[in-house]
Amino acid sequence: MSGKYLLTTLGCKVNQYESQQLREILESFGLRHVKPGEAADVAIVNTCAVTEAAISKNHQTIRRAANGGRTAIVVVGCGATADAQRLKALDGVTAVWGHESDVRSELGKLLAQRLVTSTPVSVNEISNDHAVVGRSSGARRDEVRMKPVEFRHPGEASAGGHSFTSEEIVPVSLPVVKSDDTLIGRIESFHGHQRAFLKVQDGCDAFCTYCIIPQLRPTPRFKPIESAVEEARTLVLAEHKEIILTGIFLGAYGRRTAVRKRFTTRRSPLSALVKAIAEVDGLQRLRLSSLEPGDVDGSLLEVLTAYPCCVPHLHLPLQSGSERILRRMNRQYTRDAYLDMIERVRRAFDRPAISTDVIVGFPGETDDDFEASVEVARHAEFCKIHAFRFSARDGTAAARWRSEFISPAVVRERMRRLAEVERECSLAYRRQLLRMTERVIVERSDDRSGDSGVAGIRHGRADRYIDVHFDSDGSIRTGDLVDVRIDRITPTRTHGTYVSPCVGDYRLPVLAHSA
Repeated sequence: MSGKYLLTTLGCKVNQYESQQLREILESFGLRHVKPGEAADVAIVNTCAVTEAAISKNHQTIRRAANGGRTAIVVVGCGATADAQRLKALDGVTAVWGHESDVRSELGKLLAQRLVTSTPVSVNEISNDHAVVGRSSGARRDEVRMKPVEFRHPGEASAGGHSFTSEEIVPVSLPVVKSDDTLIGRIESFHGHQRAFLKVQDGCDAFCTYCIIPQLRPTPRFKPIESAVEEARTLVLAEHKEIILTGIFLGAYGRRTAVRKRFTTRRSPLSALVKAIAEVDGLQRLRLSSLEPGDVDGSLLEVLTAYPCCVPHLHLPLQSGSERILRRMNRQYTRDAYLDMIERVRRAFDRPAISTDVIVGFPGETDDDFEASVEVARHAEFCKIHAFRFSARDGTAAARWRSEFISPAVVRERMRRLAEVERECSLAYRRQLLRMTERVIVERSDDRSGDSGVAGIRHGRADRYIDVHFDSDGSIRTGDLVDVRIDRITPTRTHGTYVSPCVGDYRLPVLAHSA
């Protein structure tokens, strides 16, 4: 089977990981990614549903993918689960597959219809015990069992040519839910990226009042340590020097719930996972995605500070610095707990980089509530603040509080103010790094020099998350891990001088971590 595909990903790191799974399935069927100017035979849009703005973007992306009916448009992901009927009604949409759909089986049937000529194609019945992308609820499966699905090359006679089965051409690479609620499945590489996401957890039942995800991925599940370690080894062999562990609620790794008061043990299972992956031979950098105060305990800090590959950067969503608003959001921590976490991280690491998320204009947010967020931001001296306007998501508790919605003009002003605070905090934090040497994974060039051996300015992500720009003599290529000395800070950029390639373990001094 031959053909061309287009894959568009909207939303979070988990969606990006699951798109890599989709890419590998498409290519296992013999399809290749479209080149510029080419039309796709099938376009898959992996959608987000976290806000109404995300739903709107899903629709816009799908309309752009339409090609006069010549392209089969398939919609998957959280948006497909939450918004199936509206998406099915869009012009050009061929199929909408939510988290409970057997994506691999459905793709096989669709591609057989679209890409095989008039030669009859036998698509046999497929067992209900199947693998799915982003499975979140429903019956549990013990294993993958598929009956043969027969495909023939275009123009091949049904009696004379070679046929092959799905077992021969489709690797079992999608997540599978086993009877113990664990998640398995893997990718071979994170194509097109220097740094690879590794999904180790799915699902959330914590029900923050602004979040729709517990209705779409309600059951927490996790990837066993041995499976995660094996996948990490595969990604390292694919020349990914950095791995970022991710999940819907990463702090719930190893647990059957994301509700902390239901945890059966205080010690986080996440620390054991981090330790096991940190010991993978050849892994240069290990980074974690979002964590909350209850996740960053002494056992996790002990592991993070013990292994040279673990970076001194944590993403710790704040959402609000107001105690009152945190309660209304149903967040599982207090302002004091958050501030205590910041202090523990500072004691554990030398000049740690801390990035965060803040929601602006949550229903009922007063000027004092907003100022509380500003106060925490300045105290934490975040290296990066991802600020989001509150977006009412139908189906959530906060969407019903319309009488307390904040006027758009007030929200705009608060967003502007928070952007100023972020610039101040980022500049202050980056100034602490002057004359330090940072590991940098080269990701891009500022000009057209690329990897052609031409001198120019390269830049990439440092251990401490900042984007560093530095001159190259042409010998440095995308994907290289290099030491760069930070020697100039501006309000918008961090400039450095190339020192040398990174050789062996590297770690700046760390301070004694808290118990």
